[in-house]
Amino acid sequence: MSPSTATHRTCAMAVILCAIAIQAAAQTTPYTPPPSPRVKLNFDWNWKFIRDDVAGAEAPGFDDSSWTTVSTPHTFNDVDSFRQIISHSGGDRGTYKGLSWYRKHFKLPARYAGDRIFLEFEGMRQAGDIFLNGKQIGLYENGVTAYGLDITGAVHFGNEENVLAVKVDNRTDYKERSSGTPFEWNANDFNPDHGGINRHVWLHVTGKIYQTLPLYYGLESTGVYVHAANFNLAAKTADVTVESEVRNASGERATVALSAVIVDRDGRVRGRVAGDPVDMVDGEKTELTATAAVQAARFWSPEDPYLYDVYTILTVDGKTVDVDKVITGFRKTEFKGGAGTGGVYLNGKFVYLKGYAQRASNEWAGLGQAYPDWMHDFQAELVRASHANYIRWMHIAPQRVDADTADRYGIVQICPAGDKERDVEGRQWEQRLEVMRDTMIYFRNSPSILFWEAGNTVITVEHMQQMLALRKQWDPDGGRVIGARGNDNVAANTAVTPLAEFFGIMIGQDPRTDALESPTAMFRGYSAERRDRAPLVETEDYREEGARRFWDDDSPPYFGFKKGPNDTWQLTSESFALGSIKRYWTYWQNRISNPDPAHSKWSGYASIYFSDSDADGRQDSSEVCRVSGKVDAVRLPKEIYFAHRVMQNEQPDIHILGHWSYPAGPDAKKTVKTFYVVANMQTVELFVNGKSAGLNSQPVNGYAFAFPNVEFAPGSLKAVGRNDGKAVAQEELTTAGPPARIKLTPIVGPRGLQADGEDVALIDVEVVDAKGQRCPTDDARLDFVVAGPTVWRGGYNSGKIDSTNNLYLNTEDGINRVAIRSTFSPGIITVTASRPGLQSGQIKIVAKPVKMAGGLAEK
Repeated sequence: MSPSTATHRTCAMAVILCAIAIQAAAQTTPYTPPPSPRVKLNFDWNWKFIRDDVAGAEAPGFDDSSWTTVSTPHTFNDVDSFRQIISHSGGDRGTYKGLSWYRKHFKLPARYAGDRIFLEFEGMRQAGDIFLNGKQIGLYENGVTAYGLDITGAVHFGNEENVLAVKVDNRTDYKERSSGTPFEWNANDFNPDHGGINRHVWLHVTGKIYQTLPLYYGLESTGVYVHAANFNLAAKTADVTVESEVRNASGERATVALSAVIVDRDGRVRGRVAGDPVDMVDGEKTELTATAAVQAARFWSPEDPYLYDVYTILTVDGKTVDVDKVITGFRKTEFKGGAGTGGVYLNGKFVYLKGYAQRASNEWAGLGQAYPDWMHDFQAELVRASHANYIRWMHIAPQRVDADTADRYGIVQICPAGDKERDVEGRQWEQRLEVMRDTMIYFRNSPSILFWEAGNTVITVEHMQQMLALRKQWDPDGGRVIGARGNDNVAANTAVTPLAEFFGIMIGQDPRTDALESPTAMFRGYSAERRDRAPLVETEDYREEGARRFWDDDSPPYFGFKKGPNDTWQLTSESFALGSIKRYWTYWQNRISNPDPAHSKWSGYASIYFSDSDADGRQDSSEVCRVSGKVDAVRLPKEIYFAHRVMQNEQPDIHILGHWSYPAGPDAKKTVKTFYVVANMQTVELFVNGKSAGLNSQPVNGYAFAFPNVEFAPGSLKAVGRNDGKAVAQEELTTAGPPARIKLTPIVGPRGLQADGEDVALIDVEVVDAKGQRCPTDDARLDFVVAGPTVWRGGYNSGKIDSTNNLYLNTEDGINRVAIRSTFSPGIITVTASRPGLQSGQIKIVAKPVKMAGGLAEK
């Protein structure tokens, strides 16, 4: 619970009057909340934009008619990214860094006059001066957290137009105005600088007596906090407590009561509670609480990410004055140390965390950081399809859309504040504390966040004490813990009370080569004292890089990795996957001798990154991005993705590394090579055109079954995995014929392509043979023609400078993916792809109209 202050008092009178469990059979219609003045309006559409600093652009009468019309989220340097060779030292990657302006014209209906009006920016990169109707109303600076503004007294209603103007600055030398101190995380290498209002913007309308928003940055308000306790897992019950910060801005004293209704996914009421009325004077801000017993509960977990709607209702003299809704899940968490029982437990069961580390920018080639919500779901589906259940966000807190998506898809999150892989002092440390506080308040209803990360490297005991105090102040009951990544033991001094509540670790590597150290050396520093105190969670293993386009040493057109003068790793897709298997297995087998995961020394494993990133790459002479991803920068899977799918699968799974379409014919060199099958079974047998090429029961590194000296012959390659002699999984590859035509496959969101200036359609572009099978060694240029109401954003080639946003692109392994962005005009969009000698491909996509009035739309 938040501490008492002059405007925050714990309301002892808000005791439970009733807790009524309602069974599903007793309810015949879905729950409908009572009417309320509260409205959440979409503020994303129809911004005017210019990538320049223009004098006087804050003035309401400024002529912006020649500016581009865009929607937020918006990345103003999306076309600059993924276009040039980058270096591990970060530096200037060619993306625009400077000043830009956004202006939005809007009208508020007269019916909102007298209500409270709030503006929410989910975030921007890096800073923004915010003007409304010519007057500066706010300054956003930290580049991470959401920001709120009360614009009640500054906004016009009815037919009078409002103009909101924001001057955004993404220069990496930006300094906090009040202190002259830079923000340590405002850096290209650890936080790619996708500038602009790159997250959603909302307009909130409430009555004069209302529940506040969880926007401490700007508003110093904490919103609604929902948490559960007294779990009875067998009976499927729990007590759910709601703490709601309430403000009386009515101009007079009022008697306010809080109640809550908990509703399941089918609209059935699962719990109700009503609290005692409380007298509030005008201007008072206080916290009301209520607790409800929930029956027939489904508890949130990666296997069942069940969410509830919690409606919190304010009444004055029996009249409803505010209804807020929090979407959340309930789960019992335990974080244990110990050699025999240590680990992370959800709802009484040990959960092994397996997944990936990922930049919180989560950018996409050609689109930058700003793309529609459904594409975040698209990525989450890929994560879960690889049987991962865990994402560790790196350096800064995730975007709201990614946190919400993880809740729905059952992906456990580690949530940081902001850092640059170092501890800091003075004002920079205070900035980090403030960001962690604001992040906790904003995300503390997210059931998938189990960990707050105080630092991406070890921090001092004093700093850990301060971070722990934040967790206890702002998230004391949410079932989460706080810790830091690093190889030093935070608060190992026995004179200091143990502080870190989990340990983020990284398996030892030789700093000269990034090669894995010996099994003995790799675990040094991970003492029994640490293990016995709190869970140990791997945070970012396997830092090597491998691009998708290089199959192996025998596949055209590259026949291996094409090395440049400064390349650190010379990995093909095959060797990149095999290296990852080795690292995963070395980690896995060195847990402890007891094979039971519940007795594991380690509680989780994260491989760095999930997708290729416009960040600190080490392939200095050949790549335009960091290619450590399991999927590339347009989310096309690499072979390493399928390897992780197998290793992370608890059911039998199998994947043949590579393809079965090598050069053939009288002039072709005979292909004889070792083929690898990734499987989690006892034995694997390989068949070439129906004939056994060997039976293997001795996998390399636990999962890679090697079959040496296999000679390619056109037809099929089939792998069969067996347990106890019974076939339980298989995969078959067949040989593709010569390239014949181009196949285009559209991917759109669940509502189709929306003509809102922000939505995107993806198009998979394949070169296939006469039978429609992809040609896996095709890697040549395709040209595109686009017609209709759209903005071409294209795709990218990982090894070709300036390949993004062009009307041409090479396939990679027979496939690539391009994107088009909608405009504000509905209509038919036609995309044609061609190459001499192939049958062209063409698709049509309909951009659907959206409803908007006065620059606004309801959420």
